[in-house]
Amino acid sequence: MQPHLTFDEILGYLKDRPDVTRTYQVPRGSIARLACDEAADMREMDEAETLQLADYLDVSAKDLRGPLKVVDVRCPSCTHHLSFLDFAKTAVGSGAHGKEDLRHVLTGKRGEWITIRGRDGGRPVSCAQCGNDVPRPMAGCYSEYSSSDYAYA
Repeated sequence: MQPHLTFDEILGYLKDRPDVTRTYQVPRGSIARLACDEAADMREMDEAETLQLADYLDVSAKDLRGPLKVVDVRCPSCTHHLSFLDFAKTAVGSGAHGKEDLRHVLTGKRGEWITIRGRDGGRPVSCAQCGNDVPRPMAGCYSEYSSSDYAYA
């Protein structure tokens, strides 16, 4: 994970993307101030999906700081509806993030974080059900998943 960004730096990176996708800690309240979720077809995860994510992260579902939102996309191979779990398993499996790190971020214990998609196209996501890669849904300023303390934009 990378150093702290100010809110103005976040906006600058969203307008002029960095070369490489990176995760940064941001000041409290930054995620709520971003309007990227509104630019995408986001859906709120249901209770069963939240329980699956909590089980994967070894935490109580009530400790996950929602709302947990995810881009409304289905896997083209098996039609599984993607959730935060798909992104979490992909991040852990690729070594981009550790399970403990994700647990602490999604429970708010480590502050707020944002992953800013770079010109490299961003990090891939694999379907947790069939394992196939899922194509990126759109470009521009958008979020693929977010919570009250974390966003991918």
